[in-house]
Amino acid sequence: MPEIAINSKLSSPQRTIAPRLLTVMRGYAERAGFALTVDLGFGRAAMSVPVRLELTGGESATSVPFQLGSRERTDWFPVFRGEASVEEWGALGSRLRLVGNYEVPLGALGTMVNRRVLGGVAERSLRVFLDGLRDDVRDEIHRSEAEIRQRERQIRAM
Repeated sequence: MPEIAINSKLSSPQRTIAPRLLTVMRGYAERAGFALTVDLGFGRAAMSVPVRLELTGGESATSVPFQLGSRERTDWFPVFRGEASVEEWGALGSRLRLVGNYEVPLGALGTMVNRRVLGGVAERSLRVFLDGLRDDVRDEIHRSEAEIRQRERQIRAM
């Protein structure tokens, strides 16, 4: 099983990111229409794959273990088992991390095809997933801040 560790930086502190990470991951797990765009590595060939994200338990304040795999044709797509976590990165920043293992179908043949023919499509797909997760966490922060400002305006108006 190939191991992967990829990072993405955020310009908010860990204490701001961590609860939003869990909220977003829970939302992914509940969403029936969750899909991942898979870049096939030649030309602009890509496909949208319906995926299932399952929280596997053991969440902490800064880490969310999960499994990510295809909803359909599971014998043709990799399964990722790992965790999304957030770490302090400087005084006001954080690093969103995706660490774990993915299992390509068809054993050694699938691993060879992924590396040599598809050029690491599984890893690129996980990078796309992490980038989307980062963007959704940012959106959740902005949404939460907007709700707080709205409540403050309502209280002042009373």
